[in-house]
Amino acid sequence: SIAEPGLCCAALPSAGRWSPAMVDLSHCYLHTLGDAEAAKLADLRGRMPDIVAKARAASTDAAAVEPGGQTLWGVRVEEQSDASDIVLLKYLRAEELDVDKAAARVTGTLVFRADCKIDELAKAELPDAFRGHDFITGLDADGRPVMISRFGGMDIEKVFGDTEAFVRYRAKVMENTIALLKFEKGAAEVLTQVHDYSGVLTSMYKSDVKNGVGAISKVFAEHYPEFKGKTVFVNFPAVFSKPFQALASLLPERTRKKFVILGQDDHEAMFQHVSPELVPVGLGGLLQEPRSALTSKSHMAIPRARDVVDVSVLEVPGPATVLWELRVCTLEVGYEVLFVANGGAEEEVVAKSDPGNQEH
Repeated sequence: SIAEPGLCCAALPSAGRWSPAMVDLSHCYLHTLGDAEAAKLADLRGRMPDIVAKARAASTDAAAVEPGGQTLWGVRVEEQSDASDIVLLKYLRAEELDVDKAAARVTGTLVFRADCKIDELAKAELPDAFRGHDFITGLDADGRPVMISRFGGMDIEKVFGDTEAFVRYRAKVMENTIALLKFEKGAAEVLTQVHDYSGVLTSMYKSDVKNGVGAISKVFAEHYPEFKGKTVFVNFPAVFSKPFQALASLLPERTRKKFVILGQDDHEAMFQHVSPELVPVGLGGLLQEPRSALTSKSHMAIPRARDVVDVSVLEVPGPATVLWELRVCTLEVGYEVLFVANGGAEEEVVAKSDPGNQEH
């Protein structure tokens, strides 16, 4: 059950705090591993028996795991492998290469995941109130899983009224997104997230919302290290700007650089970060359920006021069946889809619309 009682919503006390000085972490990835970082990884690896022993002592659920069976995101961390090295390096980066703090955080995460039965949670069914807000749409151009969350349609009382249930809901979505990562040397290690605030009201300032957001933020900060890639905030209300800026000023520069803030209906900017094929139709993209049979890359046209833009989408050498789809992101664009045969034959209008018709 997503609302299973007994969830440790509050994470363990922080194993470390960021300092203003920036630490060079560019060589703390398996595919760029430096000598000093490799030594720290070996140190952390050597501490794994003690880390696991501490987790077993702190949690009856962790103690019940078979010897050698401790896992993080499906990776057996007690066994040396590229995947387990990638996981441990995440903890080293999160603690800016402090092995003691990284070891303490690994212990905490093993306890958290065992006590809260996170692996089972990932397979649980969501209650109705939590459905329809999140879309795991695939991998972006860099191989990062894309998770899109739309907050405007949430029933505030049902979604945020039970903090434990809310934390489990967000953790499940995060687990399902992380499951798309390969944990292979040189492969993507972080996520791309899109947060859509269209339709969000000032009711999001309610204490239940603040409590839920605070609880899940702490869980993610403690137990999901180095998974945040790029977070794109779209349709972001102006009323939220100042509070967000105040919060962002307290974050490390390395974290702030991962945030992209976009205003209302800024599709052009959004598609620079996430391709239209991975964006739901409701946000102006091409993704719909059931999924379209189209698999080719989309083409984007950006007409300005009183402008006409021609886009050559496809050329075929001979007779063929062409499957196509066109979306208009705003209600103020008219379009025509033309077929032009070789040899100067007259062009054929396959489809057209008047301004106000949003899709075809």
